Amino acid sequence: MISQIRGTEKLNEKIAAFTAGILILIVILITATEALCYWIPGWWRREYAKYNTPQYVTGEMSLDDAVYITEQMLEYCIGHIDTLDDTEATIDGVKAPFFTEREKLHLADCRAIFLGAVKFRIVAILAAAGLLIAVWFSIQKRTEDESGRENARELTRRRFALAVSRGYLKALAALVLFALFLICLGLYDFTFLFTKFHHVFFDNDLWLLDPSVDNLVNVMQESVFSDAAITIGCIWAVCAAILAVLSAEVIRRSSSERKIV
Repeated sequence: MISQIRGTEKLNEKIAAFTAGILILIVILITATEALCYWIPGWWRREYAKYNTPQYVTGEMSLDDAVYITEQMLEYCIGHIDTLDDTEATIDGVKAPFFTEREKLHLADCRAIFLGAVKFRIVAILAAAGLLIAVWFSIQKRTEDESGRENARELTRRRFALAVSRGYLKALAALVLFALFLICLGLYDFTFLFTKFHHVFFDNDLWLLDPSVDNLVNVMQESVFSDAAITIGCIWAVCAAILAVLSAEVIRRSSSERKIV
């Protein structure tokens, strides 16, 4: 007695399922980043309190103002406000615009990346859905073409679930290996990784800010970026693990099937 489900995927179905898995995991990563920036109440305040961020600012600045300018910056990057010209903070008892011209130019680049990621997420969701639909119809056609098969729809559903689960787990394994490489690199030299990140995503040197002039770099310290990366990674890992458990269960159940008529 043998399983009628296992070992049935065609190469095009495997590639499509794997690619859909990659896209789904990228969607989760983008959403995890958005969750950190906008959906976790008090995260930035806790980080700034943890590292006593105001003490690094050139001049005396309150924690409330540090949190406020960060919130305004994030609202700008996601497109909720159109300018940072009116964002003010009180430093040394003087209330004045916080961001320098160089900082605003850099944040305009950040805004383009943020909004581009949001648009890419929509494209990725549609592309993943299209690939999964293609896998379904490919399996359905192959199943219906096989002689002597009853309950073709049920067999198609089982084969589809198995193909998608396998593709997702392979995609997850590939991205986990890549993530482990980045984690090891970050633990060894986070500054190097931080610099390379900016070289990849920015085509200018506006991100190189002067701490004596540009207080943004004093507020957004490397330690805060490091904690942000860890938090995003944890959110991504939890979501990815849930899907991995579901996928593993599908594979486990399919392996216990001895025969489907």
